[in-house]
Amino acid sequence: MGRKNEFNDFSALKSLKKELEKSESAESAPKAPLKSHTVQHRTIHEEHARNIGIEKGMLVRLMDTNDEGKITAIGKDWYEVDIDGLPMRLARNQFVIVDADEDRRMRAAMPSKPIKYSKQKTMATDNGELVVDLHLERIPGNERVPEWASLEYQVDYFKRILRDNLKHRGKRIVFIHGDGDGILCRAIRKELEESFALSCSFNPGPAELYGTGATVVTIR
Repeated sequence: MGRKNEFNDFSALKSLKKELEKSESAESAPKAPLKSHTVQHRTIHEEHARNIGIEKGMLVRLMDTNDEGKITAIGKDWYEVDIDGLPMRLARNQFVIVDADEDRRMRAAMPSKPIKYSKQKTMATDNGELVVDLHLERIPGNERVPEWASLEYQVDYFKRILRDNLKHRGKRIVFIHGDGDGILCRAIRKELEESFALSCSFNPGPAELYGTGATVVTIR
């Protein structure tokens, strides 16, 4: 009887030891990191930005200063852009995405010498308005622009004129784009809505002068 009791006691000890070893093993096993609510929210914002074509690491150009930088973080209603080591939080309408391929095409289409705006290509009216003709043949340097790059060249000229005049609050600029197929008109109004909304307002040109072939921009 004594030996049987001793055997039973030893079996119970072995079972207890195994249970303790399992418990210690479970405690020492690496635990899955807790999910951070901050990380989770950031992922949601980044996913939303990705759906509209914006991701971290993208090169962007500031609307007003023309400085360039990279997107380093994305929040609910802001984008952090690093410009020469200086992080800036910007709203979506304060920058434009730089398309590297488009920039290369534009540089290839540009004349080798910097564009000098001819006084003959723009004129001031009696009320101080600046009138700019965006027809390709009226833009300086147009002779070296290939046909496939004509629209980009016209839009780039439009943006240059605007940026040169952003410091003149209240100034009105009449951009003549013509009726045609409406592609140039839509392109410059898209730029006004997405890139220059904080700096400018715009309306169709006066019907008696330009019909629907012009857009009047007012610097804010």
